[in-house]
Amino acid sequence: MRPDFLRVLLLSSACVLSACPSPSPSGPDAGTPPPADAGTGSSGDVAPSSRNNLRIMNPEQLTAHFASALSLPPEQVCNELGQYSCASHAHTVALGGVEPFGVGLYEPLKTTGATTPNVIDRMALAACARRVSLELTTPGEALLFKGIELDARGRLTHREGAPVRDAIASLYQRALLRKPTRTEVDTLSQLATRVESMGSQTPGRDWMTLACFTVLSSAESVFF
Repeated sequence: MRPDFLRVLLLSSACVLSACPSPSPSGPDAGTPPPADAGTGSSGDVAPSSRNNLRIMNPEQLTAHFASALSLPPEQVCNELGQYSCASHAHTVALGGVEPFGVGLYEPLKTTGATTPNVIDRMALAACARRVSLELTTPGEALLFKGIELDARGRLTHREGAPVRDAIASLYQRALLRKPTRTEVDTLSQLATRVESMGSQTPGRDWMTLACFTVLSSAESVFF
């Protein structure tokens, strides 16, 4: 092929390519412009996202999140038999991690397993129980449940008092980075009555643990 003919052929190809229209998007949203950022409406409410892409935290993220929310060392968040880390050893695969040496799993599973919710609950409950134990052992250094008094039967002395409301607000702010709604505060306050009705021997302590667990194990907490 002669060089001058080759130059003409390349030039013609370039002209054709530059004149071609850009490919059209395909899929259910083809031809539909993306919605503008709704921001806040006239009422001040934030419109929910129409393109949310929730993802569950992996073992390292979940451990770090729980540890940060409750000011615990990561190694104290959850341990099976007191020595095997729930996230990095005992339940790694169920939490979306890998296990190349034990079972030859080099890539995380594409879907969550049937036991994943149980493992997340296990980690949240263990972390909350640890935090509450520290709070009751050294009340002067309490992080979440400051100033909450228990009566002779271990019940909350003032379940509608400011210390209880402040504890609930602190839980939401530390775990979810927002203030609780009035409904959320009322729901967790009323939880104390239900705990007492179930015959708990330590209702105040159990309420602290379950209030913490409710917030920490919520979908808003474990997804990002």
